[in-house]
Amino acid sequence: MKRAFTLIELLVVIAIIAILAAILFPVFAQAKNSAKKSSDLSNVKQLNTSLLMYIADNDDVYPSAYFHRAFNPAAGGTAGGYIHWSGMVMPYVKNVDIFVSPGDKIGGHAPTCFSSANNNSGKGWPSGQQADRCPVGGNTPPGVPQLNGFIVDLQAPRLSYTVNSAVMPRLRNIRDVVEGGIKVISQSTVENVSNTILIAGLVDNLQCLNGQSLGTGLRNSSHRSTNAATKDADNTVQYLGENTDGSFSPLFAINAERIKPALLGCRTNPSGTLPLITYHSWDRWSEGDNYGMVDGSAKYAKFSRTVNPSSYLWGPRMYTAAGQQLLDPMTGLPVQN
Repeated sequence: MKRAFTLIELLVVIAIIAILAAILFPVFAQAKNSAKKSSDLSNVKQLNTSLLMYIADNDDVYPSAYFHRAFNPAAGGTAGGYIHWSGMVMPYVKNVDIFVSPGDKIGGHAPTCFSSANNNSGKGWPSGQQADRCPVGGNTPPGVPQLNGFIVDLQAPRLSYTVNSAVMPRLRNIRDVVEGGIKVISQSTVENVSNTILIAGLVDNLQCLNGQSLGTGLRNSSHRSTNAATKDADNTVQYLGENTDGSFSPLFAINAERIKPALLGCRTNPSGTLPLITYHSWDRWSEGDNYGMVDGSAKYAKFSRTVNPSSYLWGPRMYTAAGQQLLDPMTGLPVQN
């Protein structure tokens, strides 16, 4: 006599399969995420190596985070787009895809100034970011790259990483240098090269990178760097690192708890006055990120670990702004590195 499975036996087998799936699927997902995290760390390491090769060919001097082509209006021109650090190191990079993190939910930002005519060098752009925002005009310096009547930045076509402006400053115009004391630095200026962040993830939310460079609308400013300094102990007033800051002192380090409202709030309620640490992808990998250090190494760290005042990984000073000391907002004492 042939014997078939009973309904209860079938239900037991289905239940066992369901339990195994519930156990194994999260494990598979975790393994996949770990692989992406490792790939991201490799990207950071390669970009760090590219920067080291650049400074070796540049008398040990770092590039700026970006340089506006109309840096000196007296020399002619007031609009010309940006020369970005990713564009400066491009000759040392074999594959532009390493500028995109596998953990970036939007596939990387497009440049601030790019043309839709060539689909951003064939790489496209995230939904919401606007192309053709930098039209060529009579005030555009001669020789500025352009396409279909629009200025094109020298920048990676899609970008998931930014730099620490305590080490690589933003240079918008000559007033930042003359009045603000902002300058590029040599690697030897940094006190603790193995414990100072150079490269970090760029936030993958357009709202958090909503700048003021391009007028009204969603003014995505992917050329910008980040920093871990504010003008107030409550961590609410942004420090830009430019001439408008003057010789502002003191500067305060970021506190993990006090900065949390800004890090979360920029996603739904963006503001042009939030601290620049909001440009950083602080929670890309389990409340942390992969960081490239000044010495060329790369490592993962929880964001809260990077702003520990006894081992402040963003640098205890704004080296690019006359070496201004950062103070612990809780104690008022200098942070250590």
